[in-house]
Amino acid sequence: MQKVLRFSLQRVRLMSSFAQVINPITGQNTWQERGDDYDYHQEVANAGFGDMLHDWERNQKYYAALRKTITSMRQAGREVHVLDIGTGTGILAMMALRAGADTVTACEAFMPMANCAQRILAANEATQVRLIRKRSTEIQIGVDMPHKANLLVAELLDTELIGEGAIGIYNHAHDHLLTEDALCIPARASCFAQVAQSSLASQWNSLKILANLDGDVLLSPPAQLAQCSGEAALHDVQLSQLPPSSFRVLSQPLEIFHFDFQRKQKREEQRRNVLQVQLSAPGTVELVFYWWQIEMDDAGELLLSCAPYWAHPELKQLQENCSDKERPLANVVPWRDHWMQAIYYIPKSLQIHDVQQSFWLSCYHDEYSLWFDAHKDQPPTKPTPRHSCSCDLHMTYTRSRVGQLNQGTRNKRYLRYLEEALHEQAETQPVHMLVLGDGCMLGIASSALGAASVRCLEPHRFSRRLLEAITKHNQLKNVTFLESLKQLEPEELATITHIFAEPYFLNSILPWDNFYFGTLLLQLRDKLPASVKISPSAARIYALPVRFLDLHKIRAPIVSCEGFDLKLFDEMVKRSADEALSLVEAQPLWEYPCRALAQPQEILSVDFANFGLEQHKQGQLPLTVSDECNGIALWVDWQLTENPSPKSVVSTGPVEPVVPGQLVKWDMFVRQGVHFTNQTKTTDAKMRLDWSTSLKPVLGDLSFNFSLCVNHGKTE
Repeated sequence: MQKVLRFSLQRVRLMSSFAQVINPITGQNTWQERGDDYDYHQEVANAGFGDMLHDWERNQKYYAALRKTITSMRQAGREVHVLDIGTGTGILAMMALRAGADTVTACEAFMPMANCAQRILAANEATQVRLIRKRSTEIQIGVDMPHKANLLVAELLDTELIGEGAIGIYNHAHDHLLTEDALCIPARASCFAQVAQSSLASQWNSLKILANLDGDVLLSPPAQLAQCSGEAALHDVQLSQLPPSSFRVLSQPLEIFHFDFQRKQKREEQRRNVLQVQLSAPGTVELVFYWWQIEMDDAGELLLSCAPYWAHPELKQLQENCSDKERPLANVVPWRDHWMQAIYYIPKSLQIHDVQQSFWLSCYHDEYSLWFDAHKDQPPTKPTPRHSCSCDLHMTYTRSRVGQLNQGTRNKRYLRYLEEALHEQAETQPVHMLVLGDGCMLGIASSALGAASVRCLEPHRFSRRLLEAITKHNQLKNVTFLESLKQLEPEELATITHIFAEPYFLNSILPWDNFYFGTLLLQLRDKLPASVKISPSAARIYALPVRFLDLHKIRAPIVSCEGFDLKLFDEMVKRSADEALSLVEAQPLWEYPCRALAQPQEILSVDFANFGLEQHKQGQLPLTVSDECNGIALWVDWQLTENPSPKSVVSTGPVEPVVPGQLVKWDMFVRQGVHFTNQTKTTDAKMRLDWSTSLKPVLGDLSFNFSLCVNHGKTE
């Protein structure tokens, strides 16, 4: 019977299923075979526990607060009964036990993590910790816990502070799980806002006028965009990485909300705070920089701040203690990706020219989120409801895409191509343009530049509705929109002189996902005139070995944390990452500084006139800088014409020439691809990157392989 049961369980584990996924290159739904535990592996690999455990300041200050608080309670003659909500690996529970707690109870509802925590506790001889595999709101005193706890330690916070439900969880814990005199770690939190003006950040939030190369208006936004309040949702970014020249702070940091996690009275789920603000400099009140800080202990002596470097209360001390003297000032503050900063956009910006004139900043929060508003003449008489997009722009496109639509240098290169192509063609025959891509406003602009007709493929309803509104507002009479290429009749296709794309598609995540442009061309291949001109004509993928200052930590093993062995956690995450993560993932590299270790190398070139051809390439890239190579950055350059001039290239990668050994300056309006290596430490400049790429365009299959080799071909 035991043998039969064991065989049955093994069969269950080996079962797999098929999931329907969209291939971004072909645009087709395909069936992908996945193990029954695929969702589990994906959740484990993307849970972000590793990022938190690499946060040395977080770990050290939680541990210091536990030692200090438990010692103080013991000196007062009190027993210490700790509850750890959301224990994860069990690290805080083990800290509490080692710090001298009488009892420690930990709860974790994510079952794979709870099971791992159980093994970690055993490996660290911390089996005295009572582990409850439940949400804290499901725990019952007398059933799951013998008595209430008098010290709560928890990490329930996110970039907004309250986005993971901290308010409700603390309220429930005080009502049901904690004694009247219970202490909490962290004890309190303060939220800060700093009013700012930024031409860069505003590009992520609103559509600007599109002008031609002479500065004349081609497209102006319709009234519905000017009247839209935008989305209230936070724009989470690494504020410290914003170029200093790209923004002006107009006020000092303002404390807008305070949360006392220790008080027995309920924390309010909704609050409003209206502050009268006097600017430190004249300007446009258009956005708010936001962050928070927490007091770890009851006395408020242990402070952890998520402020950007220019507002960080411990910047001077951190700078003095930083051992890496080449580290930029912006990266001296502790790096973390689980608690970032945020930008909130004011629904209607205010122009204030006199610093003596004050305005009112309205700050709001509900149980999970924040939002802001500003008023110039008098304080608001009633609360502002949480606003949302009414113009289709914000609800359809990502912040990066909105910014990309406004990106001046990029747009000028496309417009230069369009103007030259239209001028050249118009001398012999009318220009009939077919535009492929989602939200391609540059394609619409070809109508204003003189194209006889413009047909735009816009299958997405909201994107199409927005572009129709822009077309109508600018009185462009010769633009039509298509939901499908099948709507084009043969006689229409026969008149097409130019096919244009940026390219951009809503389903794209990685830069080369936009090779869907090539798939659409294949569908038209036998129906177009032989003389049709295609732009972009080609695309090239580049690879660059780099040393990330911090980003690699999201995939790096922990090994140990504050003296606790976490190798079991590393093993679990590695197994899941191998099953569920792609070899290359998308990251906005402008937020994550890295140093180049060589010059970039082209690893694939695609000719869109012959997109159906399969390719297999391989090569070697010598590293010219002796340093730790912990990542490979990848991007796409779009070649607009066959002319090799740099002005005919639109890049999704570096915006300045790459200098080995120096920090790379990245395009801020797209995400690049990143492959994380096994972080081999280089010992000489003869190290190299061996690479291979394979493209099967009809199948939508683009794969990469990378290995770091030293001397006689020893791989990483």
